[in-house]
Amino acid sequence: LMPHAFLLHLTSPLRGEGGAHPRPPRYPGLYAHGLFFALLGKIDPGLAAAVHAAPRKPFTLAALEPSPPSGRGEVVLRITVLEDGLFAPLLGVLLREGLDGLALGDDLHRLARVVATPQGSPLAGRHTWEELAAAPPTRGLRLRFCTPTVFATSKPGRRARHTPLPDPFLIAKSLLSSWQHHSPLRFPEVEAAALQSVFELDLELTRFANLRFERAQAAKGFFPGFTGAVEVHCHSDSLEVQRALGVLQAYAFYAGVGAKTAYGLGLTTPY
Repeated sequence: LMPHAFLLHLTSPLRGEGGAHPRPPRYPGLYAHGLFFALLGKIDPGLAAAVHAAPRKPFTLAALEPSPPSGRGEVVLRITVLEDGLFAPLLGVLLREGLDGLALGDDLHRLARVVATPQGSPLAGRHTWEELAAAPPTRGLRLRFCTPTVFATSKPGRRARHTPLPDPFLIAKSLLSSWQHHSPLRFPEVEAAALQSVFELDLELTRFANLRFERAQAAKGFFPGFTGAVEVHCHSDSLEVQRALGVLQAYAFYAGVGAKTAYGLGLTTPY
């Protein structure tokens, strides 16, 4: 069993007067979300319904600019799956449907290529859960937030608020919560509770670079978010805490951080 990260390079067919290419999709994250569930529905409608109803989605999506930009409506989608049973069926239906066209909004995009290894892109790869759990210990986190990242926080009276700041506790809490939900090698509940307490008390933001704030579209609304690189130091000398931070840093590559990762927010890579 292993998480996977892979890229889909989608090229639009020629359209419009004079053979002009369509513009890039206006809401790529929302359209990619719809495409993902359309593909799941072709595999198994029951599976699509179950994944859609899950409070924590076992995948992330992000729409990225092709490099270099082409200006011809091309799109790169990054998908990660946290349940091993999703990868092979999803790849199979992509290869079957991709030549006829994959719908992103009103435009059909042809599948040009799939990149699934780090040799093809640093944003692609796979690890077993055992490999992630054996990541080297670290005294902190070094993470690059590639798409806008925001945290959903609860306030008294069941009011939800959004925090678009690289708060060390919220970063670690997001990763720990996701690991506990998706990993078959989750921490014992007592240890997880102790880790969360340490994260709240002993994590400190020590460096940041290229920090930017912007509003990003996700689901049916727009959310504030941040991008950039941060370094977080942990003041605890506990080896168990350092092991946990190593695991969570490696896991961030697949899980992302924060809210709305299934709509393109929170794409995160360790560095």
